Amino acid sequence: MRALTRIRASQAPSHLRIQPTSASRRSFSSLRPLTLNHHPHPTTTTRPTLTISSSQHPRPQQSRPFSVLPLFESAIACSQTLLTTLHTTTLSPWYLTIPLFALTLNLFTRLPATVYSRGVAVRRQQLQPLMHAWTARVHTDLARGGKPGDTKQARTTLIGQGQGSAGWMRGFYKSNMAAMKARERRWGVQRWKDWVPALAVFPFWITGIEGLRRMCGAPRGLLGTIAFGHQGGAQAQAQAQAQTGQADVQEALASVSVADPSMMTGGCLWFPDLTVADPCHILPFALSAILVMNMLPKTQASLRVLLGLDSMPGAALGANMWRLRMQRGLLLVAMVIGPLTMDLPAALHLYWTSSAALTWAQTAAISRLMPMPTIVAPAKKGETILVMPTREETTKKP
Repeated sequence: MRALTRIRASQAPSHLRIQPTSASRRSFSSLRPLTLNHHPHPTTTTRPTLTISSSQHPRPQQSRPFSVLPLFESAIACSQTLLTTLHTTTLSPWYLTIPLFALTLNLFTRLPATVYSRGVAVRRQQLQPLMHAWTARVHTDLARGGKPGDTKQARTTLIGQGQGSAGWMRGFYKSNMAAMKARERRWGVQRWKDWVPALAVFPFWITGIEGLRRMCGAPRGLLGTIAFGHQGGAQAQAQAQAQTGQADVQEALASVSVADPSMMTGGCLWFPDLTVADPCHILPFALSAILVMNMLPKTQASLRVLLGLDSMPGAALGANMWRLRMQRGLLLVAMVIGPLTMDLPAALHLYWTSSAALTWAQTAAISRLMPMPTIVAPAKKGETILVMPTREETTKKP
């Protein structure tokens, strides 16, 4: 049979003969899905090769913008939960629950910060003799014509050098402030620590008043506009869900918090409805009065300086001028904050007034429990100080 096949193949025409190639002899099982290189006019018969592309598609980088709105929303939700818990636990009406809520925040936030700030002020008062000594040292060194601490310079004053009294006072003020800041930094009684109570209580106070505002169903205030833009955080989230198809408009708007109906009957006296403004405007003016009381100094001399009735000494004018201007600005804000917020709900004014009154009482109690030490005034030039023995020392037997 094989011989017959060979004879027939040999008798076939040359143009019809099949010439086996090396590629046809290979097994088809070795073939794999490959990417072929196609050439228009191949000159040689080669095995198909796999072309591997070295370029890889870049993966899109996922970036997540940072936002403090979720943290702010969580804090507001916690304040609402605390307020509701106090109301349901104590079974008290809202006009008593709101001051109790302000008292809770003051005890846990403002009280520790106020005690710490008062302790810093007491230590600073105890260091006043050292501060007076350094002031005299700076004055003496500048009068000798050198820098503070340098006593080897010639005894020529800055006035004699042609700089005038104004230049001498500027140099004295600059050197004295540098020496005072160095001493305060060494003993840990810096001036910025006086603002610790306000800075510590402000985040808790603002979240509390914002949570109460939402429970009253009041419109968004200035801080809410700054934080959330022209649309509130809950409304923006609801509209985004409606636009993306996750929920319809009715379900999205239903997720937005509304006013608590019990607030409408939780008032007393002349403000029975806490969700509307005070009809007699007594709470706004009471708020301004209490804030002004908190801003006024405790001593008569400081009060006269604040009101411009007396002037500061020349040495202390430059050091305390910026602080005096800030106190006057805050006093002006305290006077106008009540009339400017008359349209706010009575619940917000009740909370704000209660917080300010508790702050005033708390500061007065801490001042009585932690009084300022009495400091002996520095001696003047030419003044003779006589130390007389007490009666116990004279009658004491040797």
